[in-house]
Order: sequence, then C-alpha cells, then structure tokens
Amino acid sequence: MKKFNSLHFNLVMMLVCLISLSIVFQSCKRTSEKTSEKIIEKSLGDDAEVDIDDEKVVIKTDEGTFTTDATMNSWPKEAPGEVPEFKFGDVIAVTTQEVDDADNWVVIFENVPANALQDYKETLESEGFTISFTTTAGTGGHLAAEKGKIAVMLMAGEGNATVTIGSNN
Repeated sequence: MKKFNSLHFNLVMMLVCLISLSIVFQSCKRTSEKTSEKIIEKSLGDDAEVDIDDEKVVIKTDEGTFTTDATMNSWPKEAPGEVPEFKFGDVIAVTTQEVDDADNWVVIFENVPANALQDYKETLESEGFTISFTTTAGTGGHLAAEKGKIAVMLMAGEGNATVTIGSNN
C-alpha cells in the first residue's frame, strides 16, 4: 500500500508541476503580448489601440484599422467579388487595412507553381481587368491590373506569391 501511495503521490506532483509550468508559460506569453501592445501603441500615438493574440495583430487608429492574421488560411471573403480568387498555392497569411475610403488586402501564398503568374493574368483579363504591366524574370514576375476602382497586383516566384488588392470606396 505504501508503494502505491508513493507512486500516486509522484504522479500527482508531476501533474501539479506540469500545470504550474503551463500557467507560468501562458502568463509569460500574455505579458509579452501586452508589453508589445503598449510599445506599438506608444510608437503610433496615444489614440492607437493594439490587440495582439497569438498570430493575429489588430491595430486601430483614427485613420483606420490594420489587421494581420497568420492563422487565416483562405481567400478573404471581404475582398471585392469582382477580383477572381488566386487558386495557385496555399494561403499562409492575410493582412487587411481599412483606411478612410480605401480597403486593402494582402494575401500571401506558398507552394505556388511556376505557371501561376501567366494563368492568373489570363484569369484577370477574362474577368474584365486591364493589365497595366507585367514583368517576368526567371521563374517569377510581377503584374498589375485594374478594373474601375479596384487594383490587383501579383508578385510571384520561387514557389511563393503575394496578391495585393486595393479598392477605393
């Protein structure tokens, strides 16, 4: 019976230690986030409101809101419907910015095939976008397109891509 109690006691103590460590690490993480929030708020001015939560950062000022979310792994639903979805690769992060009368989205991709730039250019053209310019270098390149008050830019290369969408309301 004494052996069982000793084993039971050791397991309970190990569990208490693990829970304590978990609480300490979580507390340190939250303290770090709060410290970072205060530093960003001070650098932007006292009117800035910053919220950091794991891999998501939201900054609100009088001029607008900036959000970056590394946990968002899909095409932003808020992006203008006229912009065709870039379906070449995997979304790894999305950033949105709402300032005055303009909205912007930046969508970052990985595992993008080499033909994505040309294929997306053709998709944009088929949706009525005018291609302002295209630059290619090696396996990558850059393009800019416009349609009314919407601008789309794509930078792609080496298996990565960034699609930037701007819309003036």
